[in-house]
Amino acid sequence: MRYDLIFITTALLCLLVGESLGIWMGVAHDFTFAPVHAHLNLLGWVTLAAYGLMHRAYPALGASRLAGPQCALAVLSSVAMPSGIAYAMLTQNPIVAIVAALGVFAATAAFMIMFVRKARLAV
Repeated sequence: MRYDLIFITTALLCLLVGESLGIWMGVAHDFTFAPVHAHLNLLGWVTLAAYGLMHRAYPALGASRLAGPQCALAVLSSVAMPSGIAYAMLTQNPIVAIVAALGVFAATAAFMIMFVRKARLAV
């Protein structure tokens, strides 16, 4: 599976949505959702693009048994986190953001395990 393409394509979609949100906030002069915008750009664009570039640089990462679950968890959590922050801001209920944050952390830990086990050996 081409995890590099999955990560980078999703990252670009997150960037477009994050930029659109930023433009909307600027036009409306309402920056209430600035934390949502920041997390969408950081987790969605930067983190997912970094995962994609790492998969491109170290193809051995894709051979890990953790690659599929890590990819799914990273993508879902990176989209759920900004959504959860928006939901928390609107409803005062942070549960979605909390669960997503744990998912982001777990995806990062899985990626670190994959890198230590596979990629560093391929250099």
